[in-house]
Amino acid sequence: ASNQTSGPKSNRNKTNNSNREPRLHLHQPPTATMTTATGQMNSMCSRHQIIRYLISAISITMAAAEAASKDAREHSKPFYLRDIQVGGITLPLTPVTVLVMIISVFMLGGIFKSPKSFATASHILLDGKDGKDSQAMLEKMKKDINGDFSKFQVLAKHHSSCPSGKSAGGKLGVFKPGMMVPPFDRAIFSKENKVGEVIGPVQTSFGWHLIWIEERNLV
Repeated sequence: ASNQTSGPKSNRNKTNNSNREPRLHLHQPPTATMTTATGQMNSMCSRHQIIRYLISAISITMAAAEAASKDAREHSKPFYLRDIQVGGITLPLTPVTVLVMIISVFMLGGIFKSPKSFATASHILLDGKDGKDSQAMLEKMKKDINGDFSKFQVLAKHHSSCPSGKSAGGKLGVFKPGMMVPPFDRAIFSKENKVGEVIGPVQTSFGWHLIWIEERNLV
């Protein structure tokens, strides 16, 4: 009886074992998974390095091309429009720019500089064309004037060869140093010659002059 019972059980076990499907191992070992991930990361890093290298190479090439183009444009300009180079340094200035700056400085200096000396004067001119001794005649007039400006004006209207004498009693108006011929200019702006007195006779290329300084400001 015991043998009959054990027999069928043994057969059922065999049947169950034969019907079972073999199990598949779907999971890779941990070592294999890590190796694959590391390879992927290395591949990505290599691609990034290559991209960075290409970008750097393109940037350098473009910068070099731009510098070469700039140099070509610079050398194609006339020398007075090129930037000034001092040693190895290139200044952002051209000769034309420097010239304009210098002229501007002088012009501004002329505007803001302190006022110059000036004077207001009248004169009697004898040009000697009539053959008379102009110097001797003026010496006599000087004695007749004797410090009287009204007499000076009358004599200028009657005897002066300058148009200012006939129309304005010899008045020349206001002028600055350097505006008259040198001998006349020195007589007017010399500190030795006083305001309100007759000066001369003074000889210039125009003839002989008696001068009366009405007002003067020496700076």
